Amino acid sequence: MTTPVKDPKQANERYRRVIENINSLPSLPAIVTRLIQVVNSPDTSADDAVKLIEKDPGLTSKFIRLANSAFYGMPRSVSSVSSAVVILGFNVIRSVVLSTSVMKMFSGTEKQAIGKEEFWKHSIATALAAKEIVRHLMNFKLFDPESAFCAGIMHDISKLIFNEFVFDDYVETCIVARKTNIPIIDAETLVLGINHAEIGRILADKWALPLDLEYSLVHHHNPAQAGEITDLVAIVHMADIIAHDIGANLWENEARNPEWREARSLLHIDDAVYDRLKANTADVMAGSGDFLSIIKK
Repeated sequence: MTTPVKDPKQANERYRRVIENINSLPSLPAIVTRLIQVVNSPDTSADDAVKLIEKDPGLTSKFIRLANSAFYGMPRSVSSVSSAVVILGFNVIRSVVLSTSVMKMFSGTEKQAIGKEEFWKHSIATALAAKEIVRHLMNFKLFDPESAFCAGIMHDISKLIFNEFVFDDYVETCIVARKTNIPIIDAETLVLGINHAEIGRILADKWALPLDLEYSLVHHHNPAQAGEITDLVAIVHMADIIAHDIGANLWENEARNPEWREARSLLHIDDAVYDRLKANTADVMAGSGDFLSIIKK
């Protein structure tokens, strides 16, 4: 189906509106910013994170519940933040505090150009697929699976910015994507004059996100542009593809982006490995409901 040609002036006006509106995006809560700094500091100890988390009763409850959830399958009950931090790891902490904060920012609106339940399921599926890819890569090179998980869960966060700040335009964007069967990132560029990957750079600057998250937001559709973080971004890229291929989409039969041609060779993924990664991700995804329900509360 032919993609409709949009009026460049209209796209420019929408682009201006996106940039103006994103300036009103609130900063991350101070405790979240501090936790991200602590998690990313090489001089940090688990006690530093524990002391911060314990200052927030909501986070304390969330991390203890998560450590006790079937998702992590611990053989004994966890009752302290210190034990939860050890079990979950710093990058899961980073994922949860960021995801929770973003959910709270946008919880007051009922507007849904994209289904938020579907959005978060896709994000979690990408995060889980990223961990599966890292496990596979352990035979070739070392990566932190929780860092990949965090990058996976955050990779599409800019779509929520569009949904929040240019809702009517994003409704049209999704209609164009569905009717013409093109990836939503292409529809965004066509309709809005800017896409969620480009918004990712603005978001990373505003929230002072670490480089691994910034590059995953900005380059997950084209890892070749990620420089020294190409391997991690390629993991997120392939994880995104896998999430789509197991049906974790924004809508039924959503068109996905093509694979970056170097991704499979860089990550040592042949067809048999890809099929295994898909099957493993689908299996783990089936048991992820408690993770999503805990971070949403």
